[in-house]
This record gives sequence, structure tokens and C-alpha cells, in this order.
Amino acid sequence: MGIKDWVLLGLLLLVFLVRWLKGRSAGIEGKKATAAGGKAVQILEAAGYEILLVKPTLTVQMEIDGQPHSFTLKNDYLVKRHGQRYLVRLRRDNTRVRLQSKLWRSSLLRDVLAFRARGILILHLEKETLQEVRFRT
Repeated sequence: MGIKDWVLLGLLLLVFLVRWLKGRSAGIEGKKATAAGGKAVQILEAAGYEILLVKPTLTVQMEIDGQPHSFTLKNDYLVKRHGQRYLVRLRRDNTRVRLQSKLWRSSLLRDVLAFRARGILILHLEKETLQEVRFRT
């Protein structure tokens, strides 16, 4: 292979990489983080996370017997650390929650798959603690 072939191959790989990266966040909307983001932002940034979006939303289209239906999924934050994206759910109360329960498990898995995130962080505001939830198959 000549130099022209290597340059062409490099350009094709670059175009593919850019399209792949853009496709990962296609359709996700939300507000950009501001400097004064409050307690949650301070906790997340202290833990090494970069705030990508506040209140990220994703509109999902589905068809039932040929009839289109849409619904919106919402979370509190979309963050990034070490190149991996995570959703953040805020917990404002002290009630104990079993994240492995069927209701929570289904909800968390749905959001991870829809937002194409590595996992979900559960941020307990009163305790100032983070729990990381990831799924494997």
C-alpha cells in the first residue's frame, strides 16, 4: 500500500469515528451545566465527573400494530468520567430502596439502554453518597 492509500484509509476511519461518536448522543436533549449548579453538581465534580447535560431527555418512538406512539424518558444528569457516560438519578429522601428490586431494576436498565450509557449513578443528596449501577450480560 502506498502513502495515498494510508491517507485515504485514515480519513475513512476518522469519518467513521466522528459519525459513531455523534450517533451515541443523537436525540438526547437537555440543558448545559452552569457554573453554579448546586450541591449535586459539586458532589459529582468532586468525584471526578464532568457534567454533560442537566435534565437530559430522550423521545422514543414505538409502533403498536402499525400505529406510532412516542414517549419521553427523563433523568437528572448525564455525566462523563474516563470517557464513559453515566446517567444520574437524584435521591432526596432517606428511605431505603432496594435497587435490585424488579421495579427499580427494570427502570434503570431501560434508561441505560435507551441513553446508551455505561451505567447509572444514584446520588443521595442528604448523605452525599454515590452508588454506581451497571448491567452486564
